[in-house]
Amino acid sequence: MNKFIAISALLSSILMAKESGYIGQEFVDTAIEETVEEVEGFYSSIEKDIEYKGNIGVETAYLRHDIDGKRDNQSAIRFEADGKYQFKENQKFVAKVKALYDTNDNKRRYFNINDLYFQHDFENYNFLIGKSTRFWGAMEFYNQSDTFNSKDLLDNPFDYESKLGAWNIAYTRFFDDSELSLIVKLHEDKQPMQESRSVYNFLPTSYDKNLDTNSDDVPTIYLKYSSSIDKYQIDYSLIYQNGYDEQRYMIQKVSKDTNISSMKQHAYTVDKFMGFGTMVKGDTLYKTELAYTSSHDEKVSDYAQGSIGLEHTLYGAWNRMDVGLIAEYYKYKTFQTNRFNAKSFGKIFDDDLSLGFRLSLNDISSSEVLGGLDIDRHNKEKLFFVEYDTRIEDKYKLGLSYQHLAPKKESLFKDLDNLMVEFGYYF
Repeated sequence: MNKFIAISALLSSILMAKESGYIGQEFVDTAIEETVEEVEGFYSSIEKDIEYKGNIGVETAYLRHDIDGKRDNQSAIRFEADGKYQFKENQKFVAKVKALYDTNDNKRRYFNINDLYFQHDFENYNFLIGKSTRFWGAMEFYNQSDTFNSKDLLDNPFDYESKLGAWNIAYTRFFDDSELSLIVKLHEDKQPMQESRSVYNFLPTSYDKNLDTNSDDVPTIYLKYSSSIDKYQIDYSLIYQNGYDEQRYMIQKVSKDTNISSMKQHAYTVDKFMGFGTMVKGDTLYKTELAYTSSHDEKVSDYAQGSIGLEHTLYGAWNRMDVGLIAEYYKYKTFQTNRFNAKSFGKIFDDDLSLGFRLSLNDISSSEVLGGLDIDRHNKEKLFFVEYDTRIEDKYKLGLSYQHLAPKKESLFKDLDNLMVEFGYYF
């Protein structure tokens, strides 16, 4: 870029000299021609270092329910793109954006920059600063260890991959078969919610998206160690977290200006210890996640979480198709009575057994079917889903999904059937 500025300044000087009569037209023409070649070469070199991909598509959902005042359909246009500029061998700039335009819900018309960071790679470590999303955990149905990013409630609340990017600074040191990361999350994000006529707004009263805390916006610190044992095909991570918990509870506030009551989220701080890992043995993947959280808030109980599961793949089991059989169990346990527990936070997963399957058709369209049933062993709440994804001529993708939620009678959630169709163009 400095070279480009210097060329521009030189060209301006040449033109001024020509106007003053110090140089001739032939010299000016030659200088301009060479300058154009330099500029074209400059932009050509930048283009070679840029990688990008994305998609734009439409999605429409039919919703069957008996909830008064709620819509029975939802349609939107979605755009997602991410890019990387490798301007030096060991330096890169990464950006990822998402835009959504809902035809009915004004609050679901937004543009988010979820990743916007600079990373410098050294021989044995790297440094990252900016906004990023991270994915932690090992389970298929629910990743209790995935605590870094807040959920994007304006998107599908049951899609655990839909997140809000978090501003952070990270340092990672690499060893022979492991790495150690120190990550400082600088800010806690607000979580806007869909409008009141959406079935995904479960609150009985109005919602204020502003976040309530007991203290200033203190940073959240993560110390993460990841390693592998190649001999046994084991990968694992251990994480210590100090700062705001990913869970938030609702409080009722009355506006001093309007005297109107509304619900808002309250964020509280914790010390949390987490670990997750996988092991491959033959055609079976074994996985687990464990966590213990010490709450700094007198309203929230200390709690532990544990998950175990496996996925066994039958290769070529049916007409050259691969079938994966999935079983997982999740448990949330509190240690103090008369304090908030899993259901107080509106969580579906509490004491749950999940069974599922993954069918890979192994066709030229990379078609896949994923289905599952989750049952709460304590109150018999059920969540059933099935998803089908396929490509059409490489550039297009079609997705069909069905979801059935059957909560207990006094639950914050209501009976809901969701049938969704998605069609997108990928570039």
